Amino acid sequence: MKLFHKIFFCFVLLFGIAFQAAGCLLIDHAYGNAVEQEKKYAFQEFQQNKYLLQSILYLEPDLFAGGGEELHDLAGSFTVPAALYHADGTRIFSNMGTEPELPGSDGEDDGGAYFKISQENETCGIFVYGPVRQGDTDVWLATETDISGAVDAQKRMIVYFQRIYLAILCVSFPVIFLLTKILTGSIQKVGKAARRIAAGNYSERIRTAGKDEIGELAADFNRMAGQVEEKIAALSDVARQKEDFAANFAHELKTPLTSVIGYADMLCRRELPQDEVRSAAGYILREGMRLEALSLKLMDLFVLDRQDFVLEKMSVKEMFEDLEQGIGPVCKKHGARLHMDIGEGSIAAEYDLFKTMILNLVDNAGKADSRDLWISGKKEGDSYRIRITDNGRGIPPEELGRITEAFYMVDKSRARKQHGAGLGMTLVSKIVEIHGAGMKIESDGKTGTRICLDFVQGEERDDRKI
Repeated sequence: MKLFHKIFFCFVLLFGIAFQAAGCLLIDHAYGNAVEQEKKYAFQEFQQNKYLLQSILYLEPDLFAGGGEELHDLAGSFTVPAALYHADGTRIFSNMGTEPELPGSDGEDDGGAYFKISQENETCGIFVYGPVRQGDTDVWLATETDISGAVDAQKRMIVYFQRIYLAILCVSFPVIFLLTKILTGSIQKVGKAARRIAAGNYSERIRTAGKDEIGELAADFNRMAGQVEEKIAALSDVARQKEDFAANFAHELKTPLTSVIGYADMLCRRELPQDEVRSAAGYILREGMRLEALSLKLMDLFVLDRQDFVLEKMSVKEMFEDLEQGIGPVCKKHGARLHMDIGEGSIAAEYDLFKTMILNLVDNAGKADSRDLWISGKKEGDSYRIRITDNGRGIPPEELGRITEAFYMVDKSRARKQHGAGLGMTLVSKIVEIHGAGMKIESDGKTGTRICLDFVQGEERDDRKI
């Protein structure tokens, strides 16, 4: 059963039971008040007839010693049907349609008077009886008061209530239906949105203005949908990057391998002049070196993805003093002059990874035909900033966002001649991520490139895993 039907039937059931119970209690209360009023009236009648009987007995003490003619005349003296009994329960006189039980057998006592409600056929009455003493005479008086009007009023009230009850139920059904529809409408929106998201529409959102629990549910659902959309987009990017990586990797292998196989086959099958042999062997050597560089870069990336690294607090100035022995030959190889100015400061770093990162950035600057290379470092607030600036060809601004992608090369022909594989900046980006640092690359594509690395100064951090 759907939630809509459950809420609808529960509302109808609760409303029906509550209204019926309230009506029954109200009718019962009204009937009880009416009976109480009738009892008061019946008691007043009893008291009045008791005083009349005492007056008669006062005037005629031997009234009950005579014949029935006197008793017959006595019947006209009572204002309501009445009956008289001796103290032993023997009936003396009665003009009631229904004989009550013996006086004092049951009922309620109200100052010496007893009450009993009796219903026979369509007639309902209240019997009031009690002792009457006058001189030496001791008898019991019983009076009967008709309360059929109160009973009939109760029956009419019940019939009238049932009609009102049915009318209100007929009116309340559509009202309850609409209220249930409103209550479950937002939940149905959530369900429909969930089905659309399941079908692939991850941008689906719920628009609701309520601030109740349903509105909170919708807001939470929208936040969840946003997180799902972000995760799906991230997974899609990862899948695309993996596809691009596989395609680029296959392409990077295909070209040199085809050339190597072709030149090797030519050397094996034909007799060539010495200069052609040397040229073919040189090409094979260059392509082999490029494949070697590619395999080493890939190995470094795999190691970074699968290894835990301990970052130790180190002096940046001391690290660059050690690195200068490796940076100098790289600059000399590309014909670039090195200018280095490193200030005091410490960062949490893994030395070998830090060295690999700096040497890759220096090598990239040299491959960009830089004549000068500036490396500086200083504290800036809570971070330590390292700047690496060159005056080479630079990077076109529209390509700055892609240079950290695997196998991406700004100038593919030049990079292949220099044994590049398009993985250097990918490796640098991964190392920066391991250190929890930030990297910003700036270039106008004409006057060189500047790379800023921001490291957080602090204590040692262990077991950083990517």
